[in-house]
Amino acid sequence: MAIATSFTFGIFPIMGFSTPLNTLAAFLLRLNQPVVQVVNWIMGPLKLILIIPFLRLGEWLFAAEPFSLSLTEFSKIFFNDWWGTTQEFAWTFVHAISGWLVVAPLSYLIIYFAAKVLLSRRVVSTSPGSGSAR
Repeated sequence: MAIATSFTFGIFPIMGFSTPLNTLAAFLLRLNQPVVQVVNWIMGPLKLILIIPFLRLGEWLFAAEPFSLSLTEFSKIFFNDWWGTTQEFAWTFVHAISGWLVVAPLSYLIIYFAAKVLLSRRVVSTSPGSGSAR
């Protein structure tokens, strides 16, 4: 559950929110905090790759005009004036989050069951008496 939760919140499309979301989820759900944070950090590059697809999906859902700035240009504006950027691009954030909300439940389930299968096989293959010599 820690891996799937961290993966899902780790690809949240707004920069700076995945760590607090993961920390809160791990605390509330009593998940392994180090595992959650490691998976969250591993998801960083994937998050960057998925921001635009989440945004486009949200724009499609809202029938909105496509966002025209590059991620690099937007990041410069955001880090210079995050509050002004938040106000100016609030609907862009809503679109990206909406795209993530559509994908998040399915990605959670896929990662949850894949991790469960892979980790249960790992536990069985390394348990005493399983026949694996070390």
